[in-house]
Amino acid sequence: MISDRGQIERRRRRLRAELRALSEPPLMRGSVVERLRRCGRANCACARDPRARHGGTFFTVHLQGATQAEHVRPDDQAAVRAAVAAYQQLWTLNNALTAL
Repeated sequence: MISDRGQIERRRRRLRAELRALSEPPLMRGSVVERLRRCGRANCACARDPRARHGGTFFTVHLQGATQAEHVRPDDQAAVRAAVAAYQQLWTLNNALTAL
């Protein structure tokens, strides 16, 4: 019969291995959001019709008491989403290790 202590130690080793694997890809705290906005040109359709607003992908993060947003180019979206997901996975592993 496997002891509870042995199971906990195996789980802790597995979580630490996953944590080490996360040290290689970039990590970014924040969120990736899609926003619709007006471009600011008076003669554009988006100035008259809210349904004609322009879309965009933004990376947002709360820093020094304020939320900062940065436009993400289409070529960079996959990398930014992966970095945000890796950061979220880091905290999931951290919480699991703390619980053990």
